[in-house]
Amino acid sequence: MTLPLLLGLAVPLALLACGAAGLPQHPTWREDLLRNALVTERPAAAAGSEQGGGSGGRDKAGAGAWGAALHTEHETMQNLVAEAGYPLEEHFVTTADGYVLGVYRIPAGRGSSSTAGASRRGSGIPQRTHGRAGAGAGSGGSAEARPPVLLLHGVLDSSAAWVLNEPSQSLGFILPDAGFDVWLGNSRGNGFSRNHTGLDPARAEFWDFSWDEMAAADVPAMVSYVLQQSGAPQLAYVGHSQGTTQLLAALASQPALRSRLSVAVMLAPAVHMRGIHAPAMQILAAMDADRLFSVFGAHEFMPNFSKEAADIFGEVCRATPLACASIITAIAGFNSANVNMTRLPTMVKYAPSGTSVKNIVHWAQAIRKSRQRRQPLFQFFDYENVCYTPTGLPCTCNMRVYHALEPPSYDLGSIDSPPLAIFHGGRDKLADVQDVGTLLRALPPETVVYTQFEPTYEHIDFTWGIDACTRIYPAVLQLLRRYSAA
Repeated sequence: MTLPLLLGLAVPLALLACGAAGLPQHPTWREDLLRNALVTERPAAAAGSEQGGGSGGRDKAGAGAWGAALHTEHETMQNLVAEAGYPLEEHFVTTADGYVLGVYRIPAGRGSSSTAGASRRGSGIPQRTHGRAGAGAGSGGSAEARPPVLLLHGVLDSSAAWVLNEPSQSLGFILPDAGFDVWLGNSRGNGFSRNHTGLDPARAEFWDFSWDEMAAADVPAMVSYVLQQSGAPQLAYVGHSQGTTQLLAALASQPALRSRLSVAVMLAPAVHMRGIHAPAMQILAAMDADRLFSVFGAHEFMPNFSKEAADIFGEVCRATPLACASIITAIAGFNSANVNMTRLPTMVKYAPSGTSVKNIVHWAQAIRKSRQRRQPLFQFFDYENVCYTPTGLPCTCNMRVYHALEPPSYDLGSIDSPPLAIFHGGRDKLADVQDVGTLLRALPPETVVYTQFEPTYEHIDFTWGIDACTRIYPAVLQLLRRYSAA
């Protein structure tokens, strides 16, 4: 079961050896990002082009190649959303440090008048919008004034996670049918957010990030952009796995963000890692993989499948579903009884999606350090305390980034708003029951307004599970209605 993962690790390790030399030694931009301020309160990063979303700074791919890549990625989301009869808009959000995030909007339900025109099957490309959070008035919400809700995926996942099942089973479709203005976010580095105003994804500098930067820049940028576009004073948030990690880190470090959210729903929250027992992550922790990766430097982890590779993998899943499931099981756990196996070939065309090696390193650090110290940890990335190379050159270390020997911790006890709802499973190998219990004890009890425990649920049941529409989503919908109307 673990062999496919080990084979997969060989590729990023080989790439790391080629790309380590280009790492920046003094990440002064990171110090600014990790300060307690919203994206809308800081000076704009290097301006991007209105037509290209800032592609002009890329030294190899070029604007033409970027546009072609975005067209392909857009079509994949169109295949899932627009072809199911829902309207679809594609937006690009530029963060304070220049990453261009692909964000998709489903502004209305199936069968509404909004599904006419470009969003209908086979009729072309839906509307695209480029913008920077805080860069002025948005295009405005619909006349229906639907409450906006932002959905953010887990690690090695993408916006596709919310719309992979049938419309009646997918939260990304259920919400617009219920009257919500739905926004599907993508974190930096995945298949829909591989762009930057000045960095090329082919170079190591692009991949020099972990979920610290996602919390510091990606989440606030997407929140600001959605509020601008919708005209609403607040939005509701639904996160899965790392999507919960990013939000809780952002809320803990950026108090001004809290008032912009009406409610936050946490599905399988992955915060404390001491009890994790996913096979893949167990291997990473056992081999001190965070230190091994740190030697090689920054690059992409498990690069996105090409279309040809995804098609081949889809055929493997169609022919031998259990072999396909074993790969997913190694990473996150898998409950074949709760997955539409006929949809599995489609699902694996969208997962895994990309992230950085540094992001995986951050997770491995959390596992290793919490077990060594026998206490829960929720910390910033640990650059350790070697501040000079053997030849005397300065390099990144905790003292240079944090001005302390130990990385700071995120103060979960300071999160006094928005109201939080926690959903977790008894068979979850990534968000272990005991670790979720630790999270609940760390959060202020008055902030947590709802908890739901599903004894038979695995980690990805919350997005892929065919019965999530009856066991999880009705409560989610009730929470969103209650607090969006408050």
